[in-house]
Amino acid sequence: MVNVDIGIHKHILLSEMGSSNRNITVTMAPSTDANVVVSARTYQTELMEQAKSENLVICLPTGSGKTYIAVILIKEMSHAIRESLKNGGKRTVFLVKTVQLVTQQSEYILTHTDLTVGKYYGELAVDLWNKEKWEYELENHQVLVFTAQVFLDLIDHANFSLKQVNLIIFDECHHASGDDRYAALMNKHYDNCPDPPRVLGLTASISSRKIKPDKLLDNAKELEKTFRARIEIGSSRNEIIKHGTSVQVETILCSSYRDEIMKNNESLTIPFEILNFMCSSIEGYLSTNNTTYRKLERDLTDTMLTTDYRGNNIAAYNKQSADYTAFSQSQSITIPQLKSYLKNVIEVGHELGLYGLLLFAKILRNRLKSSLVRLSMADSSAREIFDDMFQRLECLVEDILRNLWRLNRHNLEILFSPKVRKLFNRILKQQNENNKRSRCIVFVERVYTATMLSQILSNLASSQEPTWDTPLKIKHVTGIKALFYDKPMTAKYQRQTIEEFRSQNLNVLIATAVIEEGLDIPDCDLVIRFNKPNNFSSYMQSKGRARAKQNASYVLFMDESNADEYARDKNEYSDYEEIEKMIQQGFSLDESDDDLADDLSRIPPYCPSNGVIIDATRAAQLIMQYCGVLGNGQVYPPRFLFHGCCSPYTCILSMPANCPIRDDIKCESSKKKLAKYKCCLEMVKKLHEHGEFDDHCLPNRNRTLLKIKIPIENRIFDLADELFETKSESSFETFSKQIAKFPLQKDPVSTCWHLYQIDNQLGFVVPSELKK
Repeated sequence: MVNVDIGIHKHILLSEMGSSNRNITVTMAPSTDANVVVSARTYQTELMEQAKSENLVICLPTGSGKTYIAVILIKEMSHAIRESLKNGGKRTVFLVKTVQLVTQQSEYILTHTDLTVGKYYGELAVDLWNKEKWEYELENHQVLVFTAQVFLDLIDHANFSLKQVNLIIFDECHHASGDDRYAALMNKHYDNCPDPPRVLGLTASISSRKIKPDKLLDNAKELEKTFRARIEIGSSRNEIIKHGTSVQVETILCSSYRDEIMKNNESLTIPFEILNFMCSSIEGYLSTNNTTYRKLERDLTDTMLTTDYRGNNIAAYNKQSADYTAFSQSQSITIPQLKSYLKNVIEVGHELGLYGLLLFAKILRNRLKSSLVRLSMADSSAREIFDDMFQRLECLVEDILRNLWRLNRHNLEILFSPKVRKLFNRILKQQNENNKRSRCIVFVERVYTATMLSQILSNLASSQEPTWDTPLKIKHVTGIKALFYDKPMTAKYQRQTIEEFRSQNLNVLIATAVIEEGLDIPDCDLVIRFNKPNNFSSYMQSKGRARAKQNASYVLFMDESNADEYARDKNEYSDYEEIEKMIQQGFSLDESDDDLADDLSRIPPYCPSNGVIIDATRAAQLIMQYCGVLGNGQVYPPRFLFHGCCSPYTCILSMPANCPIRDDIKCESSKKKLAKYKCCLEMVKKLHEHGEFDDHCLPNRNRTLLKIKIPIENRIFDLADELFETKSESSFETFSKQIAKFPLQKDPVSTCWHLYQIDNQLGFVVPSELKK
């Protein structure tokens, strides 16, 4: 993280400053004491009893104890999971959407039961576990908490079966639409299970889409269909509402930095003009390259679809394929990324102000200084435009932005946008009113906004002379992913940061949607939506993070500069409030997935005889995993070519050169993506039949060498055989399973070329020696 001293003096104040009964909190912070006894509320017992006898989706407000209903149901049905799997016992499965919720829910179950609990998510490298490891885990844990994708993979590859599950719980089940993993599990496996498990879904919002109040019932019926269940809201509505979260909703109107500040300070427009010019320059370069790429792809697909490209026309095909591959591999992903990051810098400047613009631009400049970024570019024209953009960015940071900062270092209106200043003042106001114990979550839309905003607020806080003893301590938390301009966010760092927030070592947390759902902070009294929620679920879930029993507030920031946008947002929030009331008051029920998901579901899966079921979506994932195995950890991607400018489209799938399947797969469909998925499914079938996948239809990871056996349909390489000496069997050579990087580095004045032979069948000539 880059620190820029903005030099704000102490004592400077911002201009807007100053502007029950039996109530058990069942969603308590996890305790280390096992088997904690909590008396269930009437509606919790009622819903649990119904869930014992039928599949149920429970729709209750946030904070009303949905997870505790799941826990008491687990205990009621625990007789089946106390037996060993070898003796006919079963297991309970609890599915969640995020790694953080795996930890939280497993600790909650441990706190309230005497059962053994296993935790499983991708960062544990579970995709590398063999069947013996899974058998050990499943045998030694009675309740299994999974992220949805990990459990679906386990079932897809027949390492576990739904018939061994007595109860499956779907946390935040409103996500089950389209190609979501919850929906995939139910649609692929549930109906085919001879002894299906009981299903319990938990939700507060029915749908994860943007919906109008008049569409709530349609979405509810769709949810029932997905989970083969009935939605239940409980009969004791007054008691349920009393125990749910209760917050005061307020709105804060903000004018935009661009309209209020920049139009009165012409010098502030200069850096944005430079950034926009840089983006336009990159766009011109990318447009030219895209035209070339499309022509090469079109010529190659025409040859493959209309000629005997493996026979009489092989010479033309080889040249076109080489030209296409050379151009594709010479293109650096850094240039498109650079354009995206420059646009992000512009957005940060407009949203956060001059200081945010300087901070982000400096971080990006420092990242681009890395020689590794430039050296990764094989194309000289890419290096040329990269060097030009770097020089312009260097000038922007050192000459223009720093000078603007020096001239305005004491002018908070120019340094920080109205939105940032009002955010900071609202946090200070809550701290003063709540006797120093306030805890605040600020939700933002983008990762880079969270990163920048946490540092901006920290610098603002350090510039103030607080009127309370506890200073503001601010951090950010985002999804688990590596960033171009920041350190990777790991699951461990997520847990540590959230635990600091729980224990009051932090009092302000800047977060993306990763913690919208399920995060339990009982004393959080202020939730702020710095950016608007994307849908009703996001609105409800972020609102539900305000769990404090008194003086809890949910603050929505609204831009008043654009009248149309303001009116649209206002109507949207009004719809959300109406839907929330409908859910609170209860509704009675007397379908539609995304088009692509519907089409994918109609593609017959690949089903070998041992119970493995691979659908089209999983097939695409397996192809990429297999390519990673071929490249010894480095993915050499398959080639997908598309033919046709309108429906129907043809997709041609070609695997990397060291794959033993040399035949190209060609599939036709009404959509490009469908054609691509069909190709992947057909290739998985061929790879499995060829022995490249194991009995569970997973890539064989224990193969370190590849002996290529390629049928030669013509005699084009016959002459090459004469150049090799005849060798005995004892001199047989094996080559490491690798693909040469393209383009090969060669001495421009060298006239030495190297001829290689593989398996006495295939010869090739290259201008430099290959590593064995």
